[in-house]
Amino acid sequence: MRIKRIEADNITEAMRELRRELGEGALILHTKPLPPRGVAGWFKSPRVEILGAVDEPELVANQGQRAAAAASGRAAGLATPAQPMPEANSPFAVIAQAQFVAASKIAEAAMPTPTPAPGTKTKKGKKQKPAVEPMDPQRQAVAARLAKFRAANPAIPIAHDDARSGAPVSDTPAAGAEIVETRHRQLDDALLGVTFAGGEFQKAGRRARRIAFVGPTGAGKTTTLAKLAAKAQLEHGRRVGLITIDTYRIGAVPQLAAYADILAVPLEVAHTPEDLSHALARLGDRDVVFIDTVGRSPLGDGVDGLVPFLATAAADEVHLVLSATTRPHDSLRAARGFARLAPNRLVMTKVDETDDHTGVAAIARGIGLPLTWLGVGQEVPDDIEEATPERLGTLLATSVA
Repeated sequence: MRIKRIEADNITEAMRELRRELGEGALILHTKPLPPRGVAGWFKSPRVEILGAVDEPELVANQGQRAAAAASGRAAGLATPAQPMPEANSPFAVIAQAQFVAASKIAEAAMPTPTPAPGTKTKKGKKQKPAVEPMDPQRQAVAARLAKFRAANPAIPIAHDDARSGAPVSDTPAAGAEIVETRHRQLDDALLGVTFAGGEFQKAGRRARRIAFVGPTGAGKTTTLAKLAAKAQLEHGRRVGLITIDTYRIGAVPQLAAYADILAVPLEVAHTPEDLSHALARLGDRDVVFIDTVGRSPLGDGVDGLVPFLATAAADEVHLVLSATTRPHDSLRAARGFARLAPNRLVMTKVDETDDHTGVAAIARGIGLPLTWLGVGQEVPDDIEEATPERLGTLLATSVA
């Protein structure tokens, strides 16, 4: 069995791509609307995601038929004929056809109804209201500064391999319903022992909620902080403050200062625990204060230097930030090294840079901390998602054998 995840602007395009990749006999395992991308989703159209599957023998047969048809067409000087339908006795054929019809109705119903362009008249002669409400001045200013910052500091593009097909579920083909049920059981087993905790941006009583980020070098702590700070301010309307104690890494302070300027929020730099105490006092009127720390190797005594800072911070949330591209064994060892900082949340970054997400579940289960956020790219603030059983299950569906 092979698995394919497709994203498209609408369900029709998604299913057309799924048929092209897996054939007419593909089963749909999952459909859902996706939020628009862009600066907090502004000026972007919604998208849809479908997760499909096909039996390996049928996929091979479809590929062989397409290749033979293409060769025949070229030999005759004709265009390549349309892809043939699967055999009627295929266990996928009837189920797949019914699923495509049902998925079309469900997904199209979930997508927003297209509206005429602003200012156009309807049949009754009434002008249509704009489809997108104008942004408030604060969001307009942030969007403009963020666009300018991205233009001056382009991110390095990362190739996304859409051929992340998963592996066979079993050696012997089963009926469609049995395959889906087997897949569900495997995903349930993979998620067993993984806990989740949604991120909170509310004040902690009368003082600001303090959220600190710790972890090894290069895990993505500063970028994760910037994404969540933008989310807290732009999506939740919170008053945000930033503090960094990362005065060791070259460029760390300017990087965070750039994001602070974009969001128009205060940034404090603390060289000592005493500096940190004063910085927290100055940001006492904020709703949420995000605290960035210097990356340390979990081996040796490098983490010990952070203990006084974390003790002074008295953070409500201490997020251990680990990369999904790191071997689970090394991640578990890093977690043991940072345990002395008492982290109570787990963030997995660089999820988009690997096609095997079984390690994410293994790390979360092995560490025992609730998973809160998934970093899925370099764009600030878009490329971060709340970790949920459904989202992790979707990732695992392309990885679990």
